[in-house]
Amino acid sequence: MNGSNPFHIAGGSPEPRFSGRPVDEVDPGVPALERVEKMVSSSDVFLFMKGVPEQPQCGFSANSIAILETLGAPYCTFDVLSDESIREAAKQYAGWPTFPQLWVRGELVGGNDIMMEMLSSGELETVVRGASS
Repeated sequence: MNGSNPFHIAGGSPEPRFSGRPVDEVDPGVPALERVEKMVSSSDVFLFMKGVPEQPQCGFSANSIAILETLGAPYCTFDVLSDESIREAAKQYAGWPTFPQLWVRGELVGGNDIMMEMLSSGELETVVRGASS
């Protein structure tokens, strides 16, 4: 097993590929709520998470990335650990106190638990694929 790649599966690709793309922070001179709104509208599928797709910083974020990768739709992310003002503004903007937060076409879907429920029912695939078509 390759020590630098904890996701290596025998017979699989030696390095995982992620379709998610971290977004660059917009002008820090702009109020945080406006920056959050701009990020949410920057992609049909957007995830506020802890860490980046290649290196999530919590199990819920890692699971949410795995779900999005399974669905295969393009998505963007922002690491809320990198900017406390965005972290607090995202909570306020969403009315949702925890991360990750999944947004589809500007609408809050919810956190990891809701993503899991929707994945199980098939609803998440319909919602996400509808956003990327």
